[in-house]
Amino acid sequence: MKLTSYIIIGLSTTLFACTAKKATTTSKAAAPAASDVVAEIDSKYTAAQKEEGKTVWQTNCQKCHKLYEPQSHSIAKWEKILPRMSKKAKLSVEDAGKVRAYVLTHATS
Repeated sequence: MKLTSYIIIGLSTTLFACTAKKATTTSKAAAPAASDVVAEIDSKYTAAQKEEGKTVWQTNCQKCHKLYEPQSHSIAKWEKILPRMSKKAKLSVEDAGKVRAYVLTHATS
């Protein structure tokens, strides 16, 4: 009787472990195309505001580290960097937007 119980438990465990797991995938929304990002920026910011963003960027970012040229990273990479760095630099929402506008306008696609 004990042997039968062990066999049943062993088979149950093996069958349970071998059953197909339900695939769970999380789909991220596709990142907007570089041209769409630049078009969005151009619709919201003037050339003068982008130049203000350049000044804010040059003034604040090099305080803590080497100043990377906008062309050194892609738009997607900058989109990951800028929110965190803007927060660390304690930029206002307006200044952070201008910096983003300047940097992304000059970033690689």
